[in-house]
Amino acid sequence: MATNQTEVRVGLLEGPWAAWQGLADGLKGEGVQVLWVTRDVRTLLDGIGTDPPQVAILDVEPEGNADMGCSATDGLNLLREARKRRLEVRMLVLSSAHAQDFVSQCFDEGASGYLFRQSLTTNAVCTAVNALVRGEKLFPVQLLRNDFEHPPVAAATASVLLTLTQREREVLQYVAGGADNLKIAAHLQIAERTVKSHVTQLYRKLGAENRTQLALRACHLGVRPPPDL
Repeated sequence: MATNQTEVRVGLLEGPWAAWQGLADGLKGEGVQVLWVTRDVRTLLDGIGTDPPQVAILDVEPEGNADMGCSATDGLNLLREARKRRLEVRMLVLSSAHAQDFVSQCFDEGASGYLFRQSLTTNAVCTAVNALVRGEKLFPVQLLRNDFEHPPVAAATASVLLTLTQREREVLQYVAGGADNLKIAAHLQIAERTVKSHVTQLYRKLGAENRTQLALRACHLGVRPPPDL
């Protein structure tokens, strides 16, 4: 058991997979403090507001297979609501949904990590939880691989970084770390509209269509989040 795990606090929106795997008990066995387990989205939001964990784990079912759990739509709505409330919690999504659009939407709505449930173990979830607590962003390895195998020509090599201004590189570092425009503006002490302008330029130069794809490109190009994030 890792000693740094004893301080980690999580909340769990439990679906059929998490229940079948005994995820809550498994996390406790790894030294993680499970504050609460629920199958109700509203209860989860209330729990985050009154007894906030460091990480909330969402066991999300694909659409059409959510009779016993949180559907993909409900999961996105939950992430969106948590973001609107500015709840200070890292969201980790567990799902068998592999559609890149859905994964990207999760990150756009505030998820900090996403793990495909195929062959997933409690230990891997625990490792992911600790990574999120350290401020890391967790993209599915399969999604990274797919994006890397089919990159746009303009962003295929690291030479694209030479086209970026110093400020654009700084903004890209924060995007790679999952920071939103408001947080980037605060860290760099510039206006939020200026950040938006830089992000727009990064989309164009790196051939990205959305913020998640931009973060993926940054990872592939070796860009790492800044130490103060």
